[in-house]
Amino acid sequence: IIAYARHYLSRDDNMGQFFTYLLLFQGAMVGIVLSDNILLLLVFWELTSLSSFLLIGYWKHLPEGRQGARMALTVTGMGGLAMIGGMLILGQIVGSYDLSVILQNRDLIQADPLYLPTLVLILLGCFTKSAQFPFHFWLPHAMAAPTPVSAYLHSATMVKAGVIAIALFTPVLGNTSAWQPLGIAFGLGSMIWGAIGALRHVDAKLILAWGTISQLGLMVTLLSTGSPKATFAGLSILVAHAIFKAALFMVVGEIDVRTGTRDVRELGGLRTSMPIAFWVCVVSGASMAGVPPLLGFPAKEAALEAALALDGWQRVVLLVGIVGGSVLTVAYTTRFVVTVFGPSASGVATEVAPRRSPITIVTSMLALASVAGFIALGWVGDGVRNAAVLLDPEAEVYSLIRWPGLKTAFVLSLGIIAAGVPLGWFGARRTDDVPRPLGADASDRMVDDLLAGARRLTGRVQHGSLPVYLMTAIVVASASAIPFATAIDVSVLRWTDRAVVPALGVLIVAGAIGTVRIPGRLGAALGLGSVGFGMAGIFVAQGAPDLALTQLLVETVVVVGFVIGLGHLSTNFPEVGYVWRTVRTVVALGLGAAVTIGLAAAASRPS
Repeated sequence: IIAYARHYLSRDDNMGQFFTYLLLFQGAMVGIVLSDNILLLLVFWELTSLSSFLLIGYWKHLPEGRQGARMALTVTGMGGLAMIGGMLILGQIVGSYDLSVILQNRDLIQADPLYLPTLVLILLGCFTKSAQFPFHFWLPHAMAAPTPVSAYLHSATMVKAGVIAIALFTPVLGNTSAWQPLGIAFGLGSMIWGAIGALRHVDAKLILAWGTISQLGLMVTLLSTGSPKATFAGLSILVAHAIFKAALFMVVGEIDVRTGTRDVRELGGLRTSMPIAFWVCVVSGASMAGVPPLLGFPAKEAALEAALALDGWQRVVLLVGIVGGSVLTVAYTTRFVVTVFGPSASGVATEVAPRRSPITIVTSMLALASVAGFIALGWVGDGVRNAAVLLDPEAEVYSLIRWPGLKTAFVLSLGIIAAGVPLGWFGARRTDDVPRPLGADASDRMVDDLLAGARRLTGRVQHGSLPVYLMTAIVVASASAIPFATAIDVSVLRWTDRAVVPALGVLIVAGAIGTVRIPGRLGAALGLGSVGFGMAGIFVAQGAPDLALTQLLVETVVVVGFVIGLGHLSTNFPEVGYVWRTVRTVVALGLGAAVTIGLAAAASRPS
């Protein structure tokens, strides 16, 4: 993809900056995979969101690119906050943030009362990152990014982060009455809805994006199931999908560069003018549809075999969902190939610019990888098995098979292809209007309403009244003492241990009362100083001369400063109404109570 990007972008696109962002993202993604500490994993998790924001909105002159970047950052950022909460609770339950330690404490985690909120928060982070319904809408809008970004982030890597996290935490959070229904429901819902979206759209890149949502749903479904066979199948599809979907995105990018459009209604006849791209699309699309002899076929067979091996409701739900979703996958793949490379509706072939050979070469390499993966299936299967065994040791017995024989799964595969191809052919003949992006519209409205509400709220509270600001700050500061109220031990509190201290206390209280009763500013300043000097006397009585000297110095400076400053103001305080005086009195009492609570709690628990 890096080689592809070098020849896809123009020299005006600042390639140095682009590759900096791309490699920053790549490093963050590798960090997610390699981190053994979940806090470090969270750092890399957020770094992928930030770097993807820079990459999606890289073409700053495109409003849709900026909108897609903001939407992706908002959705994945909110999911990231949920993920942080879940990870912190998980670390507190186990007493360690090391992933290797967490994975050894399954029973402790699932017996904890906070297991359910932990599970929900972590799944929210996974679903938003992997564009699962109803958080899927950011992914189609991210297609405004340059095609190398779509091919790398939105087919092979970033959107797989949530899938990887689900795989990672299934051994400790999975196989429960909460985890499986949630994962399977969101996964199958995304698989079906994503495939329907791919069948409806007319932008070639959006067809692939919606297809990615569907494929991600299949992976989430399999990995949420928790069986070793389903884990093996889910990882097999993860590998195959990265290869064939990246190749398809590259083909669309080449078509866009050479024809100037991605609208399938305006394309046609490219089979003869772009023969290499046609065969790359056919091979990669067939792999996505699960046609032999390509890598997608044994991966899809593994998924069907995993569903058939289940019992009860899981077997029925997964079979119906996977078979139905797979039929739609074949249909939108067929529709994509026919509409892009078949005859145009007008009968006139789309004009194309000269070929860029480096783009064609690297795109062909990925298409050949789907063929080579099937030929070297044993090697690919060993890699997938090694990963699956890390998650579930019982997956050691499973392998990818070139020829499964006339088993139920193979018969289902034949039925899926037989049903999907005519459906896709029929869909290619339809020219529906572009469907409205309901989820994206709702997201934009939410952001607009949030900003409008923020403006209204700011207009009400940031009105320029310094006394109101001070009252608000004091109230919030006072509330911070509430948690300490339960820490007070009355038995350790004494009235006094020096006879002079109560007398000084009476003088301090008298000075405070006098300060608030004196109408003149200068008298009030002197009264306030008397309170501070009385406090210095208590420090002396308690044997703290250093504090007493500091207090005397501070009070002297403060009183002098007040006297100088007050010379520029009116002699007396302005008149204050009953309501405002009452508010100030209540706030003052609250702050006094907060300080008292804090000191009493500190005396009760010196640590």
